[in-house]
Amino acid sequence: MAQWAVVVQSGYGDQYQCDEAARFEGTLEQARARLYEIACTYKHRSGLRQKHREVFRVGDGDKYYAVVEGMMTTHRVLFQLAERVWSTDSEPKTWE
Repeated sequence: MAQWAVVVQSGYGDQYQCDEAARFEGTLEQARARLYEIACTYKHRSGLRQKHREVFRVGDGDKYYAVVEGMMTTHRVLFQLAERVWSTDSEPKTWE
């Protein structure tokens, strides 16, 4: 079974960051479903009081762009699916 990570990119001004929202094993279809679920529900900042969220699919479904309006600011976040293809570990670590 393939191993996946959901990568989250966000930023404001000159400050940008790249994080992992989740790691899991599954098929491509399961990974895409999990990616969509995360794009629709993920809170990238603690304390963010969401008023409105729009989610846009980019390309063939391996990437989503979300615009999240809070009480004070609007956040733009990119969610991307990444498949593990290589590691120095001979045995993969336990994933979800």
